[in-house]
Amino acid sequence: MLTREELDSLPDHYHVGHMRIAPNITLAPMAGVTDSIFRRIILRMGGCGLVSTEMTNAASVSPKALRRHHLLDFYPEERPLTMQLSGNEPDLIAAAARTVEQLGADILDINCGCPSPKITGGGHGASLLRDLPKMGRVLRAVRAAVQIPVTLKFRAGWDEQSLNFLDTAKLAEDAGVAALALHPRTREQAYKGSADWSRVSAVKRAVSIPVIGSGDVKDAHDALARLRDSGADGVMIGRGAMENPWIFMQIAQIRRGEPPFQPTPADKLDFLLRYMAMCEEEMPGRPALNKLKQLIGQFVVDLPGASHVRVAVHTSLSLEQARGTLEAYFEPFIETATA
Repeated sequence: MLTREELDSLPDHYHVGHMRIAPNITLAPMAGVTDSIFRRIILRMGGCGLVSTEMTNAASVSPKALRRHHLLDFYPEERPLTMQLSGNEPDLIAAAARTVEQLGADILDINCGCPSPKITGGGHGASLLRDLPKMGRVLRAVRAAVQIPVTLKFRAGWDEQSLNFLDTAKLAEDAGVAALALHPRTREQAYKGSADWSRVSAVKRAVSIPVIGSGDVKDAHDALARLRDSGADGVMIGRGAMENPWIFMQIAQIRRGEPPFQPTPADKLDFLLRYMAMCEEEMPGRPALNKLKQLIGQFVVDLPGASHVRVAVHTSLSLEQARGTLEAYFEPFIETATA
């Protein structure tokens, strides 16, 4: 736990081009999770300085495609907003970048970190870590195509034998990228093992643009400790926000010297019910159920009987069935807490 002096010494903002990001604790882009609904819920609780759309394939930003998938839809209350693209063809991703700018993105992020075989198999995401010259061409093409700031999210390398995070960081800075977000695992690790934040520190020392660290941020105190220990300009939180959506608010409370909010079982059920209601209103039917299934795995981590409720939700045939499962699961905990 950090002392008051340590808390006061931590940076509380950074700049991406002309954009001031404050607070400097941000929500990571996560496929299937960080849609407008989840982003708005997080922002309304406070403490989050920047949110991002889900990763979107550069080939999927045509008007026809956007009407189908809605991945880049947003509300004004979500600003400042990053839109994240993946791709490996400079001309194609540059054209997509221009579209994203026209759609109203404040910042454009290029994904060179996604470890999914589905993504890397197409030459996107972390696959570009194996071809830095091509990554450089992509970044320069995008930077030349838009006026908004361009950022890069990347990993430490393809595997432990090809760690090139320092080369990647310097290449990106030279290409005009305004800020970097490093998840310091390799593509081979995916989400296994530990995120080595000493690599974040090394990147921070190697470049002059803002560096944001991501990976293994387990709670509010951990986020602040990582900010202190790494010397990073900010912290990006992904799966930790799925497990504990209150983490941004808790970080802000700790910095103010307040005891962090501790959600009760009733608070957790209320969050899920609100999330489900918003999903049902904006994407009724199967899409709403699929959103819940995407979230629930991380949300119930470390809760008693987590595997049972996870399976029950994933095998639900309707949102109503899933709602009943969750209410039945949380009811005994709520009764115990209020007894």
